Amino acid sequence: MKVCIVGGGGGASNAANVIRRLDKDAQVDIFTKRSYIGIQPCEIPFVLAGFLPSWENSYVFRDKFYREQSINVHLNTEVTEIIRDRKRLVAGGESYHYDKAILDLGAIPTIPPISGMGGQNEFILSTGMETAKVFEEAIPRYSSAAIIGVGQIALEVAGVLKAKNYDKIYLLGRSDHLLRAYLDKDMAERIESRVSGMGIELILSAKINSITSRHGKKVASLPDRELEADFIFLGTGSAPNVELARKAGIKIGESGAIAVNEYLQTSDPNIYAIGDCMENWDRIIGRKRCYQTATSGAVTGRVAARNLVLGNVFPYQGTVMPFVTEVFGYQVGTVGFTESYARDQGLDVVSNIISTATRRRSFGGKTIHIKLIAEGKTKILVGAQIISEELVAGKIDRLAVAIAEKIPVQRLALIDTCYSPTVGSAYESIIMALDELMPKLRSG
Repeated sequence: MKVCIVGGGGGASNAANVIRRLDKDAQVDIFTKRSYIGIQPCEIPFVLAGFLPSWENSYVFRDKFYREQSINVHLNTEVTEIIRDRKRLVAGGESYHYDKAILDLGAIPTIPPISGMGGQNEFILSTGMETAKVFEEAIPRYSSAAIIGVGQIALEVAGVLKAKNYDKIYLLGRSDHLLRAYLDKDMAERIESRVSGMGIELILSAKINSITSRHGKKVASLPDRELEADFIFLGTGSAPNVELARKAGIKIGESGAIAVNEYLQTSDPNIYAIGDCMENWDRIIGRKRCYQTATSGAVTGRVAARNLVLGNVFPYQGTVMPFVTEVFGYQVGTVGFTESYARDQGLDVVSNIISTATRRRSFGGKTIHIKLIAEGKTKILVGAQIISEELVAGKIDRLAVAIAEKIPVQRLALIDTCYSPTVGSAYESIIMALDELMPKLRSG
């Protein structure tokens, strides 16, 4: 069997590895237009900040891995056409046959249509090193920046610039609170106070009329003031990269990503799609959505590979959207729906917020803020948001299982937890939050 994988992200590498494990004789070719393969995009800000000493430290899959697995990697080789009726793709001017193919096309940054932008001293980050290296070279030359966007990437870049001792950092967003895709306003306020406390000027519900250049500076014009900075950084989200699939006549879903079935097959049964370019769906109400994370790429890569080799025996069940990031010393973790999104979807939900400690204070415990959101009728969790300085990711993973498996709040509150004074609390904080949520569910 000949398998062609288009794209060089982590999903592609995971898929290639599983294919090789299941079929020792398969010919596996990966095509990427980049000059490298194996970088972990989530680690780009850590290189920019100097936490990782070089780009080499951000590689997860290295050349040795592909050689040992007899996987053919075609660098600097962009796939420009898929000829589906002949099962061939055109890459680097050459034609290649495939029996099965996987599309791991990734995502591309979205640029808002702001008047006056022309590219000079305007920066973005993508999942590749090209834009990151351009930005890396620019950072030491300047001391002030206006960051447009209040999502994860924008906050990470603000952290990078703060670590580089920038004199002035503006953080502007159309939203009325930070991390809107993940946090409700009542939880985001805790992050906003930390950001402002770091000397970053946070401007929410911002309307940017134009961006111009003046005397070597960039000027962002707002209705009531002008902001002057050395450069503009655009952290305004990303969109699935689907043009190659669209050109090949592969169906694009309602979310704008490549439509797939439960086995991650596209509208062409010989072609699978994974990762950021694939249309995902949530496990709560089944709504189609884009979900662009490294873990999603890795999971869908493995699922598609199994189905490709074994014949559609491993259905993918969707996602509950687990997420975690670090923001100026805080760990922010979320899973499922925000309360506002749940209500927008017509769910009758109740929520509760508690603030307690991760461990006993005498053992170094930190404050932890937990918001749980549950559907009133079914009494099942549909979302959770956690903010603390420690121990967030494990709690989110646990709640992700609870939401995916639709475990009722009352049952979840009775599940045993492990305990040692240095690593947790006998009255575990999630259990405490569930206990406090239950009266609201009963009264509802």
